[in-house]
Amino acid sequence: MAAIKTSEVLKLKIAPNLPRRLAWEARRTIRLTGTGAVAGIGCALLALLAQWHATQLDQQRTALAAQLDIAARTAAAPKAPVATTASGVAAFFDHLPAHDAIPDQLKELVRVAQQSNIALAKAEYKPEQDGNAGFLRYQITLPVKADFANVQSFLITALQTLPTLTLESVAFKREQIEAGEVEARIQFVLLVRRQEERR
Repeated sequence: MAAIKTSEVLKLKIAPNLPRRLAWEARRTIRLTGTGAVAGIGCALLALLAQWHATQLDQQRTALAAQLDIAARTAAAPKAPVATTASGVAAFFDHLPAHDAIPDQLKELVRVAQQSNIALAKAEYKPEQDGNAGFLRYQITLPVKADFANVQSFLITALQTLPTLTLESVAFKREQIEAGEVEARIQFVLLVRRQEERR
């Protein structure tokens, strides 16, 4: 038996007129089978494509239904009680400075003002009882006249230095647009424990 050369097996001869030959075969097949058969084959292919698409949509629907089920169970699960009940209120009061510490808090505020190059010429202090709450709101009003950047630095540093100090309002006024200084009316509120709430 004669041996087959590998080079002969791998050589494929492609006709130079293959595209025209395929088009002719397609026209011949349509003529032999009829347009109805070709239309039927096309409809069968469309039906298979539609079936594949429906399967994909069903898989997506199943995955979304599972996600919705998990989300619904998570939303319906009872929430853990928030720890800000009696222990949270007690922690809040423990965080507040004592009523006797008001002078020290005000000295610290003056120190921060000096550090920010703010001269505190005058100030208004007014204690405000907050109903039956166990703390006192100590309102501090400071009219100042200084460079805007210094006022801004003072506000930020004061709020960072005194944790129970809050900024209630600030109003700026400048006499002329080109003026470097601004007049500011700053209202702070310092939260402290009431005297009867000493611990």
